Amino acid sequence: MMPLAEQDWRRDAADAASSGSASALTAVLGPVLGTLPDKQARAVKHQALQVIEAALPDPKRLVRLASGLAQSGDETAQELAVFLLSGHYTAAPDETAERLRILAESPHATVRRWTGEACGTLLVKQFQAFYPQLAAWSASPMPHEVTAVAHAVRIAAKTRNPAWSRPLLDLIELLMSGTPVSAGKPISPLTLGEGLLASYPEETAARLDVWIASAKEAVRIHATNMYASTAAAEHWDLLAPAFAKLEQDVSPAVRRAVVRARKQLLKRLPPDRSAPSVQVRSQTDSE
Repeated sequence: MMPLAEQDWRRDAADAASSGSASALTAVLGPVLGTLPDKQARAVKHQALQVIEAALPDPKRLVRLASGLAQSGDETAQELAVFLLSGHYTAAPDETAERLRILAESPHATVRRWTGEACGTLLVKQFQAFYPQLAAWSASPMPHEVTAVAHAVRIAAKTRNPAWSRPLLDLIELLMSGTPVSAGKPISPLTLGEGLLASYPEETAARLDVWIASAKEAVRIHATNMYASTAAAEHWDLLAPAFAKLEQDVSPAVRRAVVRARKQLLKRLPPDRSAPSVQVRSQTDSE
């Protein structure tokens, strides 16, 4: 039998959820979670999700409750909202996607991280429906929205679904075109390298020819930064010709990115695979 205190918070949380009150639910859970260490708090949050879904079986009402939680400034409320919204996306696709977009810019790092994870899971489960939403986000000036899209692409790429290689490359290309180079880490080494290149090496190498010919300097820099990934060293034979072209780029910013990428490549490439264009050259390094 559950301890009385646990019965109390579960009962009160169920009552708050069934009434659709986000504020009442937050008021119930706040004092309980505030007394627990992190590991136990995570367990209670998981239990709370089960209580909420059992108390409010109507998916549309559940989405409305989750929307209220998402609009709260409370970290726990927003965490619960992420899971409820992504788990019940089909009940109200436009509303859930919009709330997730807002949660991607949450002031709480944990909420932002879980939102990126949720977007990736949702893209895998609802690829055709959710993909256009992420494509719209890719043009956002908000940095954390861009990071959420990159995270979703990386998760979807890990499935290695051959039908998704082209649309995922198209999506990341949109990000590269509109994202400042300063936000490149989640795009270039992580998503381009460890995500797309690792899962779709031939397709990514072919698209690289398009990127290095782009008139947009940011696209060429993002493409260059991909060479700083572990996957780039693993697929060096495919990527070496494009790297030689990037070394001759007219932009000093691109050539500086080449220098940074070369240093990472030299750490990872065996000596017998280091092509001449990857050897450190003092003239280029001094630019």
